[in-house]
Amino acid sequence: MLANKLVCKICSQASEVITDAESGEIICTSCGMVSSNDKAIQQGTREWRAFDYEQMKDRSRVGMPMTLTRHDKGLSTVIGRPNRDASGKGLDDSMRSMMQRLRTWDHRIQVSSPTDRNLARAFEMLEMLKGKLGLPDNVIEKAAYIYRKVQQLGMVKGRTIAATLAASIYVASREAGVPRTLAEIASLSNTSYKDLSRVYRLIVLNLDLKVPMVDPVKCVAKIANKVGVSEKTKRNAINYMHNVITRGIAAGKDPMGLAGAVLYLSCIQNDEHRTQLDVAAASGVTEVTLRNRCKELNTKIPQLN
Repeated sequence: MLANKLVCKICSQASEVITDAESGEIICTSCGMVSSNDKAIQQGTREWRAFDYEQMKDRSRVGMPMTLTRHDKGLSTVIGRPNRDASGKGLDDSMRSMMQRLRTWDHRIQVSSPTDRNLARAFEMLEMLKGKLGLPDNVIEKAAYIYRKVQQLGMVKGRTIAATLAASIYVASREAGVPRTLAEIASLSNTSYKDLSRVYRLIVLNLDLKVPMVDPVKCVAKIANKVGVSEKTKRNAINYMHNVITRGIAAGKDPMGLAGAVLYLSCIQNDEHRTQLDVAAASGVTEVTLRNRCKELNTKIPQLN
């Protein structure tokens, strides 16, 4: 902020004004008149951008940050669609035809190799599944990284892109702690559960990944949101699940089925009418599995009854 003497247009007298160097605005201290200074030079704005320490030292990076969710990592150029020159005038027929040929060849050059075509198709599907599954950006970036590793090892050959990409998404979701089941991903990616599970095991073995266990507490919150229970019932179910994990009852059990059973018992305790069919459908298990888990919990932890 700089203060100096200038003649204000409203006050018509020499009053003290304040100049904001960042926005280029001039503010009168008497009447509060704000006017823009088009001739102001912004001293603190740099022409380069940095997204990590290496780019900070290099000071040559401009534009958007790099991303693994695009086959070219977001570094390629794009010829704009409007057929206008720098002054805004329309192009003549010959120039318009030449620009269209340039756009065509620019697109062909970007996906010239089979690897680029494979990645471009896979990441288009990844963007579609991101909206269907409601996944955050960090999971999508991790899934793209895993798919690139799988593609480099040649594991995509003989397998569908959809199954390999879906398995990469499942591994990334498990590592990030996002509760997504194999059946849910297989249904939304139009792949069979058998093919998806086979590719998932292959990725884990060849990449030597240490996939963490699914947190049943997050599964309780997911099922509760689907069923639509009250916050009190959800919190009681989460407390019951902590008790179940502490006693070691959750070992070797399907986390979704166990979470559904805990939530169903919590609904009974809080007098919320939810049928076993509704809870089982939200959990992705059968009613028989839900009843067996409820019987087991009633036997080992009587206070849930």
